[in-house]
Amino acid sequence: MVRRNLTWKEGYIPKPWPSNPMKKLYADYFNFQFTNQLTPTGRNGCYICYEVQGTQSPISLDRGVFENQFYPKKRVHAEVCFLNWFKESPLEKTPNPGEPYHITWHMSWSPCVDCAKQVADFLNTQKCVRLRITFSRLYYSNKPEYRQGLRNLAGAGAELAMMSPEEFEYCWDNFVDNRGRSFRYWKGIRRNYDALSEMLDQILWG
Repeated sequence: MVRRNLTWKEGYIPKPWPSNPMKKLYADYFNFQFTNQLTPTGRNGCYICYEVQGTQSPISLDRGVFENQFYPKKRVHAEVCFLNWFKESPLEKTPNPGEPYHITWHMSWSPCVDCAKQVADFLNTQKCVRLRITFSRLYYSNKPEYRQGLRNLAGAGAELAMMSPEEFEYCWDNFVDNRGRSFRYWKGIRRNYDALSEMLDQILWG
């Protein structure tokens, strides 16, 4: 079933500011912020649905949602919020020597230049981490410095891909306060995924 696109004001009701990270994302926030429209408007924040797994079990050690932090003093992007949290978390210490963590990020936007550098630096120093990142949309994909940032991430070992329709549904089921409702694909979701995947491949390998 196809649902109609939501505008900023339709179904998007301001909520109390959540803690960072939060366990679940409000359903209307997900529908608005994670749409994979090629030229969206009003999507100024970044959200990361994250999952941390060990290599010995498919069960998640931790999962949740990070968003950009605007308080108390200065803005901190969601990627850096996760890195700061992970470095301070007990998860940062692997349970067994040499056992890597598998971390998955499902992001509403691909990273900015500075965040791409910080994540690449993190991967180059944290050999116990394997990171897979999927993006709903590409951020300033026509600008050379943003394209190079994605290539640097891939060079540091990150696996990069666009979010498939099935991954949107996975996020809806696992990271969204959906009140028992099933995910409904929006118009153009697979067509946009195909177009964005081609763009990402051209950036990384073209």
